[in-house]
Amino acid sequence: MKKLLPIFIFSTFAVQSMANEPDIDAAYFHPAASLYIQGDLNQASNIVARGLSEFPDDAKLKKLEELLKKQQEQQNNQDQDQNQDQQDQNQDQQDQNQDQQDKNQDQNQDQQQNDQNQSDESQQDTRNAGSDQQSQPQRAEEMSADEAQQLMDAMKQEEKNERLRLHPVLGAPVRVDKDW
Repeated sequence: MKKLLPIFIFSTFAVQSMANEPDIDAAYFHPAASLYIQGDLNQASNIVARGLSEFPDDAKLKKLEELLKKQQEQQNNQDQDQNQDQQDQNQDQQDQNQDQQDKNQDQNQDQQQNDQNQSDESQQDTRNAGSDQQSQPQRAEEMSADEAQQLMDAMKQEEKNERLRLHPVLGAPVRVDKDW
């Protein structure tokens, strides 16, 4: 019995001292690990930092801190890649818009040249009409088949340009990492 009494006292003292010490796992590691799994890296980092400030030698907290740093670096790299992709997409859209404007400008210049050629021809025709008493002057309401066709083509082109301008721009698919 004499031998059992010191063992009992020592075990009681050990249990009391363990009860007074905070449980590192329950107070810091498990909440931080749970937040890490849920994807809340900032909150998890804060809990790990507090835990390491009180217990700088805890191996579990150090390992979790390393994992958090790696995950944050990967997330920053992904954000940078997404920003670069968005900038590239915006540049492509600007290039397409510029190409369309250049094409429209070229078409307008061609149309103006055609109009100028037609007006020159009509002036020449009016001179010929004055010399030829047999030809009748063309009335303002009437238009030739060529003029009607050109007008229809111009309207079709304007409609096509308007549709292209209003067409929504679809973005590149966003890459999603599996979270399971």
